[in-house]
Amino acid sequence: MEATQFHLHVNELPRVMPFPPTVRELGYLPEKRAWVRAEFSYIVFCFILAGKGRLHYGNRWYSVEAPCVLAGWPGVYLEYGPAPEGASWEELFLGYSFDLTPLFETWGITPAQHPAWPIASAHTVRRLADEVIGYAQDIDKRGVADRIDRICHRLLLESVLAQPAMPETPYDALLNRVRDRLMTHLDLVHDTMALADECGMAEVTFRRYWKRRFGLPFKHDLITMRMQEACRLLVRTRMEIKEIAAQVGFTNPHYFSHRFTTLIGTPATEYRNRFSRR
Repeated sequence: MEATQFHLHVNELPRVMPFPPTVRELGYLPEKRAWVRAEFSYIVFCFILAGKGRLHYGNRWYSVEAPCVLAGWPGVYLEYGPAPEGASWEELFLGYSFDLTPLFETWGITPAQHPAWPIASAHTVRRLADEVIGYAQDIDKRGVADRIDRICHRLLLESVLAQPAMPETPYDALLNRVRDRLMTHLDLVHDTMALADECGMAEVTFRRYWKRRFGLPFKHDLITMRMQEACRLLVRTRMEIKEIAAQVGFTNPHYFSHRFTTLIGTPATEYRNRFSRR
């Protein structure tokens, strides 16, 4: 029988042999089309089993292509969903209590650094996902919640073990510091030649290692940071559009509005009206 969409509160079910990490939320969306724009109160892992789309985490946009995992920590505003418009993806999501944060961090699962990662062992993860989806159909039976806990633990383990190591270079720490500073001074003009000199590199080397480290060319990464900070300010503050433009490095508010509409896909005022949480 073909599995249908569900969202279960597994934390409310009794365990026969409780052992952490116990699953709090479990959901399955065979053809997810809607985007999520939310700040979760718990830890969430989204296994994207088929399809592709985009993820916004912090000040960056990430491309999403199955099979992969998206991760979110409590208190962090996330935007993610299938792309292009009208597309869908298959998603199995796991939710865990905020109290388990230290446990996941000791396992090396830290979304602040790696909010999305590819799954190499697609066959194994697919099999385990199908097991979870199957058990969810009999969720009230004795011991099913325990089985779901164990299989979801294995899903996370397989996804992390399959994760390719991040390429390490002698410049990583320097580039991290530069990018952190840029994120707090988005209103300033940033010259790649000066930044390269600061890191002890030629400009062409700086640009090459920047893309290798952060996945985007420097100018693309900088404009992405600026636009996502603008999104945050639109949603969380009452600042005027021209004030937001200046704060993210645009002296001309009309040009800012044009760029925002082009890159985000909707005018700034409309974005505020749709997603403001004030």
